Amino acid sequence: MNRFVKSCAALLAAAAVLASAGCSARQPVTADDFQKQAKSAGYAVSASSGSGAGAEKELTATKGGTDVQASFLTFSGASSALSWYNEQKSALSGSVKTVVDSDVYNKCEMTNGEIYCLIVRMDKTAVLCKTTTAKKGEAEALVSSIKY
Repeated sequence: MNRFVKSCAALLAAAAVLASAGCSARQPVTADDFQKQAKSAGYAVSASSGSGAGAEKELTATKGGTDVQASFLTFSGASSALSWYNEQKSALSGSVKTVVDSDVYNKCEMTNGEIYCLIVRMDKTAVLCKTTTAKKGEAEALVSSIKY
């Protein structure tokens, strides 16, 4: 009986370790991290100015032949990023699907005919991707590469 209890305890401990390894919290990336990931995926990245979004920093990534345009924005705080996210989401027309809405992470996507849009906010950063529905996978791959 004692051996059975020890075996069960060992199995439970192993299961807890394996389960926690796959459940790490998402962390926002920096503008430099976004630039490195986008460039490694073949995107040309440039600093944007005067977007009127209220962002402290904005980078735009484009990839020739894909019709994908991605903007990475850094705000002064999470509340500013959330306000920007909500403004962008409410301006969308078409079929809008909210994927996640939480205190530190929001994600929605929109399809309107041949237009696809993906908006993600994490803490005080945000990503906005616009492309065609045919290139939706390219936008999703870029967002996944930064673990958003």
